[in-house]
Amino acid sequence: MAAEKKKPQRIGDGDGLMLVVQPNGSASWVLRYSTTRRTDLTLGRWPTVTLALAREKAEEARRLIAAGADPAEKRAEEKKARASAASPDTLRLLFDDWMATTKSDKSAVYRGNIEAAMKKDVFPRLGAKAPHLVTRAEILEILRAIEERGAFEMVRRLRMWLRELFEFGIDDESRPLLLASPVPMGTLRSFKTRKAMNFPAVTNHADVKALMVALRRTENWTVRAALLFSSYVFQRPTEIREATWAEFDLQQARWVIPAERMKGRLEHWVPLAPQVVELLRQHQGVVGNEGWLFPGRRYGKPLSEGTLSGRLNACGYEGKHSPHGFRAMARTVLDERLKVDTRFIEKQLSHEVDARLKGAYNRAEYWDDRVLMMQAWADWLDAQK
Repeated sequence: MAAEKKKPQRIGDGDGLMLVVQPNGSASWVLRYSTTRRTDLTLGRWPTVTLALAREKAEEARRLIAAGADPAEKRAEEKKARASAASPDTLRLLFDDWMATTKSDKSAVYRGNIEAAMKKDVFPRLGAKAPHLVTRAEILEILRAIEERGAFEMVRRLRMWLRELFEFGIDDESRPLLLASPVPMGTLRSFKTRKAMNFPAVTNHADVKALMVALRRTENWTVRAALLFSSYVFQRPTEIREATWAEFDLQQARWVIPAERMKGRLEHWVPLAPQVVELLRQHQGVVGNEGWLFPGRRYGKPLSEGTLSGRLNACGYEGKHSPHGFRAMARTVLDERLKVDTRFIEKQLSHEVDARLKGAYNRAEYWDDRVLMMQAWADWLDAQK
């Protein structure tokens, strides 16, 4: 009959179970059911699957439906699990390949930030899981937890890195299982955002005295040295915390920050006033002259920004001044109080937005002027006693 009509014929057995006969004579048992949509679930070919066996499979599927499960979805999950068991691939292995292939030219700081974020929030839950089995719900749960702790910028960054990671996996021919898996991201609009705001900073010259007195009273030597050094040189907190002794030439009174540690990926030279050189020589007597300039309590790690922020907060500057605030403090006082040419200030702040477009970058630009500026700034700070 199916061959005569040139289309499949359905022979019903009741309660959605039917035998579907194709025009070529082959036949399969099918269970038609409805949950959120109508679905035809193939139970097997006839005569390999007999009527009695088809009825058993149909009854098993009906029990799943009664329990609120979808038999077709359960079968798809089991199929993925079997494929995963045959494949040793994990999200961690995918991450390692992605980093080695696409991030090898990035700075060590940037790569370290990505790996730290993954180790903290993603790998504990999903690191050992096959990439094609990672679901949107699992990613969203991780991002919601980050949002809950108020790390709104990390939500944006981690979501971006995960998207890049999965898109890399989809394009990797050695990972065919990912081809059928959409990138499991949520919609960024569904997450909270923090309004952009400036870092708190003491910018009124009359208030700097109290801040400098508080810094000099800090009991912990390394924290005290790091905060004083920050006030003298006003570079970015990360550039200061992750500085090593190898970057300093105390004889030439110069600190050379490598390009890979700079925000603009350009080598930056910082003049060191005599007061700063003396501070660093004293600091060598405390921590030595190898490795991190400001070593933290954890072995092999530099001093954390949280430690510096915590000290400023303990001094009464919570919400008033931050480790990043030394840049705004210097920028304002040098311009308004000491009347320094803003070109020298901006150069010292390494605000080289269009340096690559201008052509060759002169790392010692305005060097003599900046040496005089940094001396004047150190003298002015020392006068705030």
